[in-house]
Amino acid sequence: MAKELYVRNISKVAAALMGATLLIATAGCASDPAPSGQTPASDDAQALIEAAQAEGELTFYGDANETSLQAWTQGFTEQYGIAVNILRLPGSELFQRFSQEMSASQHQADVFSIADRVSMETAVDSGWIAEYTPENADLYPAEQAGAGYFYPVQNGYFQTVAYNPTLLSEDEIAKIEKDPIKAAGDPAFKGRVGVNMPQSSQQAAAFYYRFAEGDAADEYGWDALQAIADNDPLFYSSATLVQNLIAGEYAVAVALTDSLAAPQALQGAPIEFVYPKDTTGGYFAVGAVEDAPHPNAARLFMEWATTPEANAAYTEITQTVPANSEVPDEREIVDFEWYQAPDVANVWFDFIGDEEFLKASSADGDFLSHWNDVFGYSG
Repeated sequence: MAKELYVRNISKVAAALMGATLLIATAGCASDPAPSGQTPASDDAQALIEAAQAEGELTFYGDANETSLQAWTQGFTEQYGIAVNILRLPGSELFQRFSQEMSASQHQADVFSIADRVSMETAVDSGWIAEYTPENADLYPAEQAGAGYFYPVQNGYFQTVAYNPTLLSEDEIAKIEKDPIKAAGDPAFKGRVGVNMPQSSQQAAAFYYRFAEGDAADEYGWDALQAIADNDPLFYSSATLVQNLIAGEYAVAVALTDSLAAPQALQGAPIEFVYPKDTTGGYFAVGAVEDAPHPNAARLFMEWATTPEANAAYTEITQTVPANSEVPDEREIVDFEWYQAPDVANVWFDFIGDEEFLKASSADGDFLSHWNDVFGYSG
């Protein structure tokens, strides 16, 4: 089904690209940089396609699940014949590499995607993200986009506590379902817990901060995190955390995003997850890179990625809530017996603008060092 969602008639693409004034290079001069700022007019839509095809490839930097990215971007390749090379790294490592390359004018990426909103905004402020507005930009939530620069085409995601049901009794699963944070600190799970570190992403930091010092601190506080730390957890970044949970290295994984866990569950892997009632959420930010090696392919990718068809495909692959307003929520995961959707009204999205959190989690703040002390983490 996902493959069918990807494949669309090029004439429909041309129609969707109507309405603006990008002067695009023709196929004969496709190596010339594409102009910034505007979506292509209908007369230039085919020229954009031809120029992108002449470039022949695209490099995508991202921190989402690599398998999901490969499956999703394959749709772009099938439609346009343009190969997509993916570099997938944890968010902090990805941004460090991207910023080093861009600062040194060693441009490698054509499209940059990251879950950490602050990193993307830093990239925009640094002039590393091209000014470009796709035709379907208005189909995405404005508050989660950087108008003219980046858009949440890879949907939203929420932090969970995940578990391997083959390693747990029914009573233990019931504890996790009732209160996953307190369950992760239950001595019954000593030596059976893995955690994603707050240094791995801003959202992971916000997840822990909310319980320790944020609006959920009265119920949980640092004592709840200390209880988890007392269970001698193992430390992994998110992609490794999910794989090792499935492999049975531990039974419970704290601060794992649903965008990583849900595709595995859909494939039959032994993984289920619970949304804490005070969880955090965010959206992937995706934009074309300034002075990209393949600027036309980057802009064509943004046009493709913002269509309802491409977003429906990503939704099916990742089982995340669709961000495109024209895509209905028809995810299979919602029919699983154990699945309970998050209470979106209580999800903390606004940490990206919360001054107290940003100060506490900054290099000059004390939150991360305090977390390290509590958990005995020195990575």
